[in-house]
Parts: sequence; C-alpha cells; structure tokens
Amino acid sequence: MNTYAYRRGTIFWALTLIGVGTIFLYQNFNPDVHPWHVIARYWPILIIFWGLSKLVDYLQARARPEEAPRSLFSGSEVVLLLLILALGTLVSKLVLHPWQQWPSAFGVNMDNENFADMFLNPYTYTETFSKPVTGQPHLVVVDRRGDVEVQASNQSTLDATVKKTIRAENEDAAKKLSDEIKIGFGESPGNYTLQTNLDSLPVGRAGEGVGYRVARSVRLDITLRVPKATAAEVTTEHGDIVLDGLRGDESLSSTHGDIHVTGAEGLVRVHKSGGSTQIRQVKGSIEIEGRGDDVEVGDVSGTVTINGDFGGSVEFQNIAQTLRFDSTRTTLNVQNLTGRLNMEMDSLDAKGVKGPFIMSTKHKDISLEGFQHDVDITNTNGDVRLESDSPLTHNVKVVLERGGIELRIPASSSFRIEANSRHGEVETDFTGPNLKVTTEGDNPSISGAVGKGGPLIHLSTAYGSIRVTRSGGGEGPSAPGHPPSPPKTPPPGGGETTGHFHGRRPDVVFVGLPVPVSFPSLQDSSHSLARNISESLVGAVPAKLCGDRNWRWARTEQDHTRLFETQ
Repeated sequence: MNTYAYRRGTIFWALTLIGVGTIFLYQNFNPDVHPWHVIARYWPILIIFWGLSKLVDYLQARARPEEAPRSLFSGSEVVLLLLILALGTLVSKLVLHPWQQWPSAFGVNMDNENFADMFLNPYTYTETFSKPVTGQPHLVVVDRRGDVEVQASNQSTLDATVKKTIRAENEDAAKKLSDEIKIGFGESPGNYTLQTNLDSLPVGRAGEGVGYRVARSVRLDITLRVPKATAAEVTTEHGDIVLDGLRGDESLSSTHGDIHVTGAEGLVRVHKSGGSTQIRQVKGSIEIEGRGDDVEVGDVSGTVTINGDFGGSVEFQNIAQTLRFDSTRTTLNVQNLTGRLNMEMDSLDAKGVKGPFIMSTKHKDISLEGFQHDVDITNTNGDVRLESDSPLTHNVKVVLERGGIELRIPASSSFRIEANSRHGEVETDFTGPNLKVTTEGDNPSISGAVGKGGPLIHLSTAYGSIRVTRSGGGEGPSAPGHPPSPPKTPPPGGGETTGHFHGRRPDVVFVGLPVPVSFPSLQDSSHSLARNISESLVGAVPAKLCGDRNWRWARTEQDHTRLFETQ
C-alpha cells in the first residue's frame, strides 16, 4: 500500500478544512470579510491544488516502478470532483449575482421569446410608412419586444421601417396575425407616437387560442429616420436602443437590453434595469439611473450623473465638466477629466484629472495618475496609489481603515504633511529641518513641512505602509501595502535579534528541514528551495551577531536546532 499517497491526501483535505475554518473565524474579528464571497470567487483553487497533489502521485509512481501502478483517480474521486464543480458553480452564481439575475446567470431568460416559444417557427414580414412633421417634433416609441433604432436625417418626415417576426405553428397562422397587427403614427400638436394594437388583439398565439397575449409571440424591430431636431422618448422591455445624431433632449428606458447613443446634442436621460450602456460624443449632459452591466461614457461637453448599481466595468473618458457617480458602495465626484477613468467592482484606475477628485468607497484599490487639484479619498480596505507630474498646489487627503498608501510627487514640491499608520510603517525620501519622521511604536508618523510649506497632505491608515516619495529619479517605490526594507544597520545588542525577525508585521518565513521525498529530482529541489530560504534568512542577521558560527543549511535536526537557536 502506498502510505505516502494516503498521508499526503489526508494532509491535503486537512489543510482544506483548516483554510475554510480560518476564513469563517476571521469574519468574527473583521465583519467586512464575507466568507461565502471569498469561497464563491476562489473555490477553483481547491481543484488546482488537488491536481498538483495528483501530479505528485504520478511522479512518485514513476520513481517506484517495482510497485504496482495505482490509478490516479478512483471512481469515488471522480464523483467528488463532479460534485465540487457543481456546488462551486452553484455557489458562485448565487452569491456573486443579485437574486433578480439568478436565471440570467445560469443562461436562462424566462422572458425571452425564444425560450417561451422554442417549439414554434419564426416568420418575418416588413412594413414601411411615413409621416410629415413641422417644427421640432417630440417622438414617443414603446416597443415591448424588439430593437429600436433612431437615426437623424435632414428631411421633414418621420420614416419608419418595421420588421415583424412572428412565431407561430405554421405560415398561415403567422400571416393571419401579421395582417391583424396595425402600426402607425398617432399625432397630437407637436407630439407623435408610434402606436400598435398588439395589446388589444385577442388572447392567443397567432389566433390559435393558446392562452396568453399575442404580444409574446411577436417581435417588432423598428428603424426610424427623423429630423435632427427631434426630441425622442424611447422605451423597450426586451430589446436594444440605438440613437444617432439627434439634437433634442432624449429620454431612453430599457428593461432587458443595451443602449447606444452617439453624436447627440442636448440632455440625454437613461433609465436602465439591465444590459450595458454606451454613450459617446455628446454636446450636452447625461443622466443615467437604475442598474445594469457595463457603462461606457466618453467625449461629453457637459456633466455626467450616474445613480445606481452597475455590476460590470464603468469607464469614462474626456468629461469636460463634473462627473458624479453614486452607488451603494461608491460616491465619486470628479471635475474636468481629460484622460480616462475605469472602475471595476474592486478597483479604480484614473489618469488625467485636472479638477478636484473626491471619492468615498469600500474595498477598492485606487490608482490616480496625473492629478492637478484637490484629492479626497475615503476607503475601507484597499491600497491607494497617487502620482502627480507637477508640484502640489492643492490639498491631498487619504483616509483608509486598512491598506497601503503611496504618494509620488516631484522633488521640488513644498507642502505640509500629517501622515500616520497605526500598526504599520511610514517612509519618505523627502528631508528638511521641519520634517519629523517617527518609525518606532505602534503609531509611526510623518509630520511637519517640506520647503516653504504649502498645501496639506493628510494620510491615515492602519496595518499598512505609507510611502511619500520623489518622482522623476531613483528607484521606483514598491507596491502599496508592502512594508519598506529593514534598516541596513539594526540597533546593537544580540538580544534584539529575535525582534528583528518577529517585529510588529514580520514577513512570513518558513524554516525547517527538507521534506523527505523519494523521487530524486524532487528531493534535490526540496533541498535547494530550503537552502535558498535559509540563506536569505541568515543573510538578514548582521555579521557581528553571527560570531564564528558556521551558518549553513542544517542537514540534521541537531544542526538545525543549534544553528537557528537565536530565533
């Protein structure tokens, strides 16, 4: 019997239980951590490590050809793998999506006509009609199922092309229903409404009396060519909206569909309940509310206001005036965005903000490059990285509950600073007679002034590092959240060796004997890896503390105890 494989498998599942239990235990000390979210996002790691353990089994079997080969996967393990895949997928879909999106998360749209009428045949009919208009028309379009496209033209008529897709049991039934559907423009002074009689038709599918409204079997894809000055009000339930080149105020609403707007002039209002939104080249302002997926807004001469929760990527480019974003997790106010800003669920990256940048959020890593005005960031967990190419002229404020802060500014900058990191570290390469840097204790800080003083830098965090460095020369700073390198000359005294390795936030170091394995190449790799770790650890000890000891890789347990007893 291969006892090694048995023991390794036992350890693998034991470590799995320990890891899961640790996540739930940590929640008791940090309520911001959501164990099921962590499990739903990272459960595939379990399969990866399981596969690695099976790879070790294979290498062990190759190293022992005298033993009978053992199947890498037993029947019970195959069943367990399928169960883990099913449960992991189920947990991910349920935990990472709002309950309203559960059917779509599994690829099922209960309201989709293809799902409802999957056993019927589609038949297509096209109808065109026109309506002359005067002045600045106001157009209203409501389409329950189908796409609506509105294009600007230089003519003084409303031209409509309607493609009717009817799902029926046969062509005769579809043709009968097509003849019964009436579509046209209704008119009141200055207002034009595209009207249909779908809701007034008898209950049934294509006249067959199936038992639900005929509108569920009909899709109307509408293309309109209208005067440029038209103010449009378009509503769809199951379909996309495309609007191009209009110069009036537009109001667009979509329940299950995407919205695309290009080249509009005036106010564009959008209400979303799902799908993505793309709006570009607008001479005016934009208002978006509701919920949905991706949002992309660019080249806007006015203001952009967004209220709601959008689960996809949110991207902005070239917003001349104020950008406001308000969701359940994030409040953002940015002025004069000449570059781009991309926001995901757990991150924000921005470049080219000439006006003030004010943000309050949760659980986001934030990167802001090329800022030129006030910066005010409040965050719970996450790292913040700020970089400016010009000397500071406005205040910078970053307040985190925990995480790292990195600020890079030109060496010629003059400023006042108040920075502290509870149970963390601080570091700066700015110097001056009025600058005080305190690195000891539980609340290291940087305070005072550099140069002639000036704008105030206020940085506050916990359990993270604060780095204020000069840009434009020298070695670049390390990533936020990582403590600075230990001092090259530690305080004297052999009694402080232990403190050097076990400080307030020590790096994780594994020191021990090589793991005994039978396969020769793995054994050599184990020795090599352990030797490198030990040599790196020993290299951190000052030579005067080593004395005449022969610091080397411990081959025996006795040597190990003797050589590393100072830790």
